[in-house]
Amino acid sequence: MRDLKMIIYMFLAVTAALTLSLGASPAISAEKTINLTYGASESITHTFSKADVAWIDKIHKDTNGRVKITPYWGATLLSRRENTQELIKGVADLGYISPRTGYPLMLGSLGFPYGVGDWKIVWRIYQELGEKFPEIDDEWANLKIMAKSVSSNYQLMSTKPVRSAADFKGMIIKATGAYAEVAKTLGGSGIFTPMGETYVALQKGTIDGCFAPYSTITAFKFNEVAKYLTVLDMTSSVRPTRGMNLDSWNRLPKDIQGIFEKSIEFWSLEDNKWRDADDVAGIELAKNTGVEFINLPPEELAKLYKAAETAMLKEAAKLDEKGLPGTKIFQEVRRLVEKYTK
Repeated sequence: MRDLKMIIYMFLAVTAALTLSLGASPAISAEKTINLTYGASESITHTFSKADVAWIDKIHKDTNGRVKITPYWGATLLSRRENTQELIKGVADLGYISPRTGYPLMLGSLGFPYGVGDWKIVWRIYQELGEKFPEIDDEWANLKIMAKSVSSNYQLMSTKPVRSAADFKGMIIKATGAYAEVAKTLGGSGIFTPMGETYVALQKGTIDGCFAPYSTITAFKFNEVAKYLTVLDMTSSVRPTRGMNLDSWNRLPKDIQGIFEKSIEFWSLEDNKWRDADDVAGIELAKNTGVEFINLPPEELAKLYKAAETAMLKEAAKLDEKGLPGTKIFQEVRRLVEKYTK
């Protein structure tokens, strides 16, 4: 009997020791440095990267140094073309994302909020839109979205003045997707030209103009070969631009996940701020180098936006055919545009 009691006491002692040992593990784990990688598409001097640096610094501060993020700039870890799929596969823990395929709802609805000059209004519209259409975020279930951005508005840079909708007739314009359809509806033609080849195409007269953001004036020096800028405000939607690999996200302790969650709005607004700064810099460069800015009369702008409506409804119908609420989203976007731009 005494031997049995001794065995029981020993069993309880060992169990207690194990319990104390296991109970201490989370505390030790909590102090361990969490090393993560971030794949950036641009160099460290690019304005997008400035938003990244601000976020990385914030995370380091908010976690008291528990999280260390090592950035890889200039598409050295994640490529520009395949960054989203590479991030899903775990090539990096975090990264800039710009998918060209695989996200039909995002890609098909990019041009729906045309005609809104203020990115803050577009941001507000899409905050409401996401609450009404969960399908928008459901499309990104294979990543943890860490930031969303308002894409810069497209204007027309051209080698000849465009002062009316009729002036588009016969023009060859660098454009993609629904924007090519806009050019076609106006009597011109939209052709795909890589951004890096657009300067030479404008210089040689291969194209007459390009739909592009103000920021490209600074980045690609279009002001040297296209002396006319027609303000169109072909507004793009809000889209995810930073993501995290799901396995990497799930490995994070709950308290660190909470800090990351709280930082999403910060990263988004930082990126939007710098995108806006890029456009401002482009406008200033164009004005200082003799580019003529053309504002279409209201009746001509209405013709342009009618062409945009035709193009976007076609994109919406394609989404409907895939079982996605393309037309419903288009209608809601236009309702909110009217509501917030009166």
